[in-house]
Amino acid sequence: MARIKQGSSGPVQFRHRMEGLTSRVQNHRHSFGNLSDIVIPEDGRHRHTFQGITTTADGHRHSYSGRTGLNIGVGVNHFHRFQIATNIADGHRHIISGRTTGVIRLGVVVGHKLIIESIVRQKV
Repeated sequence: MARIKQGSSGPVQFRHRMEGLTSRVQNHRHSFGNLSDIVIPEDGRHRHTFQGITTTADGHRHSYSGRTGLNIGVGVNHFHRFQIATNIADGHRHIISGRTTGVIRLGVVVGHKLIIESIVRQKV
């Protein structure tokens, strides 16, 4: 997670959403979705680490972790490309690939937990 600025209520975190479908292997695929994590500066640019677990398909799921490519674009409109193989489960692995969303602002974070500032309850 990148700490961009300190507000009166704590650090503001900016990350990227990553989601999609894995490659098809043994006649099935999985969905994946996660947020980017730690920012790694590199030659005036940066990349992020990420990790997650796919949805269950064909009775199993896969974990994955990796690094995005370097940022494409600058400021809040930049994104990253990624392509990695999942860990092996049920004797095989899948490829996850794509591009992140632009930057999303998460708000105040304490440790690794997002603080929900207010909840509005509605009758259904």
